[in-house]
Amino acid sequence: MAAIRDQIEIIDSYMESDVFFLDPEEFLDQIADHGAELNGYYEHERLKKIIRKIGMPNAMVITVFYFWNDQLIHVNYKQRQYMETKNADGLVIMDYSNAFTKYESQHFFDKGKEIYKVVSGNAVKNIKPEETFVSYSLRMKALLDNKFKNRNTYEALQGKWVNVQFPDEHMIFDETIRFNFRDGKFLKRLKVKIKDDVMYCSSPKDQYIYRYEIESLNAVELVVKDLQDASASLVFYKKVE
Repeated sequence: MAAIRDQIEIIDSYMESDVFFLDPEEFLDQIADHGAELNGYYEHERLKKIIRKIGMPNAMVITVFYFWNDQLIHVNYKQRQYMETKNADGLVIMDYSNAFTKYESQHFFDKGKEIYKVVSGNAVKNIKPEETFVSYSLRMKALLDNKFKNRNTYEALQGKWVNVQFPDEHMIFDETIRFNFRDGKFLKRLKVKIKDDVMYCSSPKDQYIYRYEIESLNAVELVVKDLQDASASLVFYKKVE
């Protein structure tokens, strides 16, 4: 336990971490009532900490995951209930700018197994405390590691790209989301994942994954090959914004 606490202090002492985030739809099954964010903090090319915040109807749930040598070692989970106040009409409403910690649990792990837990307070009404963290944290770590490893590719893709062969078609990359357009009209919204120079684009609606091999990518040109069609020729895009 003492060794884990020392590791937590070391991680919290890092001052110049590289920060990468996930879009809410990447780590939530449904939109949060009052916003959500998940940030990963990298030091020396390794993920050290994840901070996740989810705005529930009556509380902000904050979870901090700590990693040492790519293994989960600690989780600090808090339910911070919003304070109540009165509006101009005298009605009691939630003050989302003020909250207090009503429930907190701390979990310590060794080699993927929980070895110690401390709980204080009582859970906020209608919010069931989380109890299992290992599998979830490793899934989020895999998504963040992918963005970190391929950060230059993701950065180069940002912006608007016009199809050279078919100028009426263009796409816009915004972080890990790709928007397809034709004749100025929106067609489709796709999640993007880059792995081994292959762009995987998935649509929750049709549950299909489109695969494109990135042949070349620079500041002004993108060349891809559609891996769904073995006979497909290369597709050229030029960056316009």
